[in-house]
Amino acid sequence: MINATEYRAMAAEHHRLAGMCRSPDSREQHLRLEQQFRVLAEREELLHPPLVAQQASDPPIAEV
Repeated sequence: MINATEYRAMAAEHHRLAGMCRSPDSREQHLRLEQQFRVLAEREELLHPPLVAQQASDPPIAEV
C-alpha cells in the first residue's frame, strides 16, 4: 500500500518534470498529476494518520 510520503514523492517528481517540459500541454498534464498525487497524500493521511512515537520526556497518557 502506498503511503502519503510516497504520494508526495510522486507529486514532487511530476512537478520536476513539468519544469522540464517545453510543450504547454505536457506541462499542464504533469501539473494535474502533481495535484492529484497531493490530494491522494492528504486523503491517505486522513485515513491513516502517521504514528508519532511518544518521547521519553512526555508524561504517560492516563486512560479513564
